[in-house]
Parts: sequence; structure tokens; C-alpha cells
Amino acid sequence: MAETKKNNDQVRISSAISRLQRFHRRFMSSRLEALELSGAMHMIIYTLHKTPGVSQDYLAIHFNMDKGIIARQCKALEERNLIRREINPNDRRQYCLYLTEDGAALVAPIAESYSQWNALLCRDLTEEQAETARELLSSMVESCINDFGDFI
Repeated sequence: MAETKKNNDQVRISSAISRLQRFHRRFMSSRLEALELSGAMHMIIYTLHKTPGVSQDYLAIHFNMDKGIIARQCKALEERNLIRREINPNDRRQYCLYLTEDGAALVAPIAESYSQWNALLCRDLTEEQAETARELLSSMVESCINDFGDFI
């Protein structure tokens, strides 16, 4: 009986995490609709702001996403003059990705949307509960990293 309860609890945790991820996508889509950013575009822009010069392969691994999806998203961002590609001097088969001035202008509204999302998640929590949630989620991520390795 205890094993069944444990399995049910795990399913509920997994289900809750999955639902939160879907809500997050919906939230970000609605907040960034005016900027015409879809899919992983906001994540790519924000990552290039934090770590300029990374490759598409890095992004695919970092986001645990298909390389083809990342390539299409990067191509669309490049066509909109939000990112630029430069040949990697250490590996001429790869490109380093950078934000353009237009892309850099989108970092503030993206960061604000991330902040609003975090505020929504913690709206009904005390500061202590929010800190506990951060610690628990970090511990869950660490467990996955220990089993599967980090994405980066």
C-alpha cells in the first residue's frame, strides 16, 4: 500500500511539473505575442544575452531540444535581424551566435516576463515557502543531473 501511495505521489509531482511547463509556455506566448516571439525564441535571445557566442548545438543541449527546431528558430531570428552568426574561429564548421542591437532591445521585456512568471508562481506563497520550493526543485534537478548528466 505504501508503494502505491509513493507511486501516486510521484505521478502527481510529475504531472504538476508538466502542467506548470505548459502554463509557462502559454504565459510567455501571451506576454511576448506583440514582439512576435514564439517557441524557444525568447529563451534563445535571453541565453545569447547571458552567454554571447554560443553555438546552436549548445542551445539544443542547453534546452534539451531537437537541433532542427533550434536551427529553424535561429534562422527566423536571424531573418528578423535579432541575432547574427559568425564563423567559430576554433571550428569553422560551427557558428557563434550573437544578439544584434535589435535583439538586445528585446532582453528587457523578456526578462520582465520571466519576472512576472516567477511572481505569479510565488504569489500565494510566503517567502519561506518560496525558498523551500526553490530548494526542492533544485534538489530534483540535481537528482536528474546525477542520473542523466547536465545538459550543458
